Amino acid sequence: MSKYLTFTEVVFKDQETLAIALTDIGCPTIREGIDLEMGRYYNEQTPQCANLIIPRQTFGNVYGDIGFQRQADQSLTPIIDDLDRSRVLNGQFIPKLRAAYHERVVNQVATRLRGTVQRVVEGGVIKLRVRY
Repeated sequence: MSKYLTFTEVVFKDQETLAIALTDIGCPTIREGIDLEMGRYYNEQTPQCANLIIPRQTFGNVYGDIGFQRQADQSLTPIIDDLDRSRVLNGQFIPKLRAAYHERVVNQVATRLRGTVQRVVEGGVIKLRVRY
């Protein structure tokens, strides 16, 4: 049976930047609110609440919603059904989302400093440099 997994080591500090990063990686639908109940495939599955939700069957998540839950320090952590973890973006959902989120953050910093961003890919590693 499936269950929701919370990735506490993955942290996103800004909800607006996270929503933009989700659209960058191709997520078509996002629901935002406070303590929204996440949909689930099995009735026996423990109910979860989140502040940002990708509804089931919109992004390759067949068994449940993908959510982002606000923590005490106001950061957001992802919640994904364990059966969907390997299905969404061929198991690369969190790495691709982290890369898109961090690119957005670096672009914000570059704009604030009136600089430019240089993006270099070296053997699967993306390096971003801000020149100002």
